[in-house]
Amino acid sequence: MVSPEAERAREAGDGPGTAGDVREAETPGRPEAPEAVGSPEAPGTSGDGHGGDEQARDGRPSPGGGPEGGGGGTTLWRNHDFLRLWAGQALSQAGSQISYVAIPLVAVVTLGASATEMGVLGALVRLPMLGFLLFGVYVDRMRKRPVLIWTDLGRAVVLALVPLLYVMDSLTLGALYAVVFALSLLSVLFQVAYRSYFPSLVPLSHLAEGNGKLQLSESLAQTAGPGAASALLKVMAAPMLILIDVFSYLFSAAAVLLIRRPEARPEPDDETAGSVHRAIWAGFRWVMTQPMIRPLAIASGLYSFFVMGAMQSIYILFLLRGGPDLPPEWVGAVMATGGVGAILGATLSVRTMRRLGLGPTLLWSTVIGNCSLLLVPFASGSAWTAAVMLGASQFVVWACNQVFFVSNMTLVQSITPPRLQARVIGTIYSLGLIPAPLGALGAGLLGDAVGLRFAILVAVVAGAILPILLLVFSPIPGTKEIPAGPRE
Repeated sequence: MVSPEAERAREAGDGPGTAGDVREAETPGRPEAPEAVGSPEAPGTSGDGHGGDEQARDGRPSPGGGPEGGGGGTTLWRNHDFLRLWAGQALSQAGSQISYVAIPLVAVVTLGASATEMGVLGALVRLPMLGFLLFGVYVDRMRKRPVLIWTDLGRAVVLALVPLLYVMDSLTLGALYAVVFALSLLSVLFQVAYRSYFPSLVPLSHLAEGNGKLQLSESLAQTAGPGAASALLKVMAAPMLILIDVFSYLFSAAAVLLIRRPEARPEPDDETAGSVHRAIWAGFRWVMTQPMIRPLAIASGLYSFFVMGAMQSIYILFLLRGGPDLPPEWVGAVMATGGVGAILGATLSVRTMRRLGLGPTLLWSTVIGNCSLLLVPFASGSAWTAAVMLGASQFVVWACNQVFFVSNMTLVQSITPPRLQARVIGTIYSLGLIPAPLGALGAGLLGDAVGLRFAILVAVVAGAILPILLLVFSPIPGTKEIPAGPRE
């Protein structure tokens, strides 16, 4: 499918200078505390395998929780609940990448969609993403594990309609539109619940390791999935290929169903229970009053506008006609280097965080990744030279992307209590999504007016430098360990 998970990686701030995913806190202001909690190397936080399966006061597993219940013991390889979630997500993401290739082919090859109709298809994929803020409110008020199970099952049923209608010779573009919209809607709901549920399965000391493993499987899926889909298309019609994704969602639902850790019912929020607007505002206000999170959130919006929106909307056109003038068949190879970089970055993310510390990792992954974007507008010379410069940029950007994402995720999950967590996720995703279409429109107009290379240069310089400045003049560079969050 054209999955919001994949779109999130491209548009919603999973890159250097962005905010990534967040959990929320009850009280605004600076997190209490200079003491480190869950720092990758902090003594006394790794757990000794004793102490049963109790949870900490903030609703997360205690560091000493046992392996069976998700407390994790001394390694996540003994945390069976985390392994179930990870296995389900790894297969689901691989299936989603196959559908990410197959659904556009169904529209173009099977149904003969025009450019305008493909534009409508793309709009229907992105439209439900505006619901992140609203979904965050409701997910905070319910148990998240059932949401994961039912959204996986719902996506399996919705996707199964495509091969079913194809076999019945009843597949139409209108039906595909309905499937894609419903699929995207369910995926947005799943993503909010998934990112706010995961930290309840692992102790604070293992958040970074868990985020690294989840990100590695996602990077592997994004790298290998499209190639696997292309190979399978030689023996299967595109509509039938979607069945692989259907079964991956069923597997994911079963994996989550097998998780044994009990999930407490969220406590009612009397302050915002009667108003959706007040509930949304509570999440946004928390993000904007946290000195460690606010610069990341604002940087997310800037990066989304200038890079994910402006630069990427004209990137392929620039490669083909804006100066590098690459042969069309080289474009895929240039883009593939990003996948290789993503795998390397996800593999090294936790090690980098342990060696440099949390804040320096966030800062330097942003500096190196964002500055490597400057290779794009200056790619010139022979086609080979330009391709090498562009490929190097892709590789470094995506490697730094993964390091940044894991470190940022670990920070916000560690300092934020559960009561508002889904709303903060919705806030961060919205900040990373809403500016992108505006940036894309501006880049198109600027490119027509002054040329593609200059438009790319403006987008890259602004999108690279502004997030770096935000981080430099924040508390982040001086924060080596994860600060303790507010306790409820």
